[in-house]
Amino acid sequence: MGKKITLSSLAAQMAKGFTSLSKRIDNMDARIERGFAAVAGDIADIRKDMATKEQIVVLHTQVDSIETQLRRMKHDKLETRVTRLEEEVFAGKTRA
Repeated sequence: MGKKITLSSLAAQMAKGFTSLSKRIDNMDARIERGFAAVAGDIADIRKDMATKEQIVVLHTQVDSIETQLRRMKHDKLETRVTRLEEEVFAGKTRA
């Protein structure tokens, strides 16, 4: 037969197992804490660099203004080209 198991030897094995488990849990807790700290740091960086709603509204207004100016410039350019073409094609003839 093998070694006889006593209550004290069983208790010692269980204590050893729980100590080992406790160390593993502590290590896992430390890793989780570091992970959460890293995520919190990343979120803080994003918030620091992220545009505010007001900044986005201002930017959108500027883009709208630029788009309006470009459309007007394109319209003026087309109008000028049509006028030039009419002068070339009709060469002084009047349109009715």
